[in-house]
Amino acid sequence: MHNKKIYWFIAIYFVIAAFPINFIPLFETTEARYAEIAWEMVKTGDFVEPRFNGIKHFHKPPFVYWINAIGMKLFGVNGFGARFFEVLAAGLILFVTYRLSEILLKNKNKSEASVYILSSSMLFIAVSRIVSTDIYLTLFTILAQYVLFKQIYYKKATSNSIFYGIFLGLGFLTKGPIIFLFTILPFILCKFFDSSHRKVFSFKDVILSTSTFLIISLPWYIAVIIKNPELLNYFLKVQTVDRVATNRFHRYQPFYFFFAIFAGTFFPYIVPFIKGLKDSLKAFRQKISLFVYIIVPFIIFTISKSKLATYILPFYPLASIIAAEYLDANMINSRLFKSLSIIYACIFPLVLLVAPFVYVDLREYYIPIAAYLILSIILLVNIIKKFNLLNFTMFIIFSSFCIYSLLPVLGPNIKGYKKMTEQIISLDPQKKHEVLTYKSFIPSISFYRQKITVAALGKEREVQFEDNNEYKKYYIDSKKDLENFFLDHNSFFLVTNDKYINEIESYGYKCTLHFKQRKDSMYFCEKQNL
Repeated sequence: MHNKKIYWFIAIYFVIAAFPINFIPLFETTEARYAEIAWEMVKTGDFVEPRFNGIKHFHKPPFVYWINAIGMKLFGVNGFGARFFEVLAAGLILFVTYRLSEILLKNKNKSEASVYILSSSMLFIAVSRIVSTDIYLTLFTILAQYVLFKQIYYKKATSNSIFYGIFLGLGFLTKGPIIFLFTILPFILCKFFDSSHRKVFSFKDVILSTSTFLIISLPWYIAVIIKNPELLNYFLKVQTVDRVATNRFHRYQPFYFFFAIFAGTFFPYIVPFIKGLKDSLKAFRQKISLFVYIIVPFIIFTISKSKLATYILPFYPLASIIAAEYLDANMINSRLFKSLSIIYACIFPLVLLVAPFVYVDLREYYIPIAAYLILSIILLVNIIKKFNLLNFTMFIIFSSFCIYSLLPVLGPNIKGYKKMTEQIISLDPQKKHEVLTYKSFIPSISFYRQKITVAALGKEREVQFEDNNEYKKYYIDSKKDLENFFLDHNSFFLVTNDKYINEIESYGYKCTLHFKQRKDSMYFCEKQNL
């Protein structure tokens, strides 16, 4: 029987999450990178070789670029078009989490609780609005786990093996072999101690699943490797081995990094999760298998040199199901869990209270901030009087909405360049002038302006896959090429840190400030004594 209550909840979550996404600026560098590549696909019609600011870019497989390009085709080249399918993926994750919890928990109230827990986990809330690979990898992980556990614990069917191959293939097209860390590797390990994980798929099922996976995942890889033969080594060594074994991508974090991230962004649900882990280890119950699907990727990411907080998001749906199983009435009503939850909830109105003192730009928005603050206090009082999981969840979701609705104002202070680009567009609607980013790299300007900016002496780019010099129109990596740019341009928009203005003006330009920003400001530069 369909649970209309939980479906309405997911629909409300989707609307709340989607409402501000067109107004929030694309933040550098992750969001801007994925959005810019998708827009260049739309512009060029080339959906095989991703290009980032005019240069071939093979850091990730193309699924995210493809789906965001579809979003831009449907909704325009803007924040809504770039983020729509991210929010939709988040809603689907909640739905699949509920369906999986029905199989694993066989309890309606606990299945509902798993959705409430996941939807109010801060890492999930944050990533559901970010243009990146992580929300899609999480979606395909939970879909693959759903059909796998359906095969193990519910009903065996050939269709499960086919869908397993489809979802693994889509995950592989999203972020490469990392999908296996959350699916195939723990599944194989569980075979050693959990009889339910043995003889899950027949030989025929394995052939069907493998064939489906290869049909979905390989064509793009084959196509780009044929066009760029050196890519095979690049995928295997640079983007797989080097990411794990080296700090090539400058993402080193201490070994305890993911412990802190998981505890902080899965709070307060980390309490029932740890209780469940302890109970399962003591009795070595069958439920220990679910923990393997979390512990295995957690260990691998912990020993990896490259670490980002979002890497562990794909196991949050299962973690939410586990936490829901152990978050019984006694724990919800316990003084410890209630106190931790209320203390955690108090952080959000405190942020609203302090924010205008930290960011001056917010002070002119004191009326909506005051309204948010009053509403959050009212909801907080209601939680204190009548504490339950749904009330707490709705408070967290409402609070996150308040904070996200303020991000458009804070954009210039936190790596958002939407307002700056709007100023450039207003000054030059016909896009007659080039935009030069000097000793910086800001792809969101290219996205919002829908014209590739010229980057000079900034981030080093990988150009080994370029077969001609067309990319040099957008990528200046030497002073000689910079001088050639100045010879060809009597005027241009300049985006750079204020400390570099003298360097540009030394070439005979007068640069006038038009938009002041925390890190990089925007100038209009004109050559003097023409």
